[in-house]
Amino acid sequence: MVKDSTLELTKLSPRGLLILDAAQDLFYSQGFDETSLAMIINEAGGSRRSIYNEFSNKRGLLMAVVQRQVKVQSEILTSINRELDAKQALNQVCFKFVKGMLSADLMSLFRLVVQQVVKFPELGEMIYQKGPMAGVLPLVDYLSWLTETKVLKIENCHFSAQMLIEMAKGPLHTRSLLLPNKKFSDEEIMSQVTKAVDLFLNAHRK
Repeated sequence: MVKDSTLELTKLSPRGLLILDAAQDLFYSQGFDETSLAMIINEAGGSRRSIYNEFSNKRGLLMAVVQRQVKVQSEILTSINRELDAKQALNQVCFKFVKGMLSADLMSLFRLVVQQVVKFPELGEMIYQKGPMAGVLPLVDYLSWLTETKVLKIENCHFSAQMLIEMAKGPLHTRSLLLPNKKFSDEEIMSQVTKAVDLFLNAHRK
């Protein structure tokens, strides 16, 4: 296991950020196993000591790449606009979230993780804890507020938040994984999200 699987990304040096960017690009384009530390150094500069000091090793770099992308995606859920009605607010935030999930970076990340998670189970555990478990907390808080203000009736807001995200991702996410050259328009994404949000709201109306 890596020395620090919850690396404080804000504490990385400028060189560390360059190394992280180079590692991400190479992992996505070449694969984790095929990427060597020498290749990363050739792209970012620095030395093996630079990598060891900030990331421990190549696996630590992979954990940092995943952690950064999970953080970026999870932060989308902090942008819920409570001044809008529930349908508009959920459509808006779910659209942003799903569009992020279907981005080239997130698709590349998902494929990378699927290849490595059997060898590095801590990778999957980190994603699960920081994504589905903790990353949805802003949405959980919003759903709790909707329940408190009697807009909706939800018994388990954490479970319901996770289900909404899964419905919003829907078949477009699976198709993107299986058809890497297939791109979806904003209209297609919004159509799926709107249907998911409507189903969710209808199931939780008071």
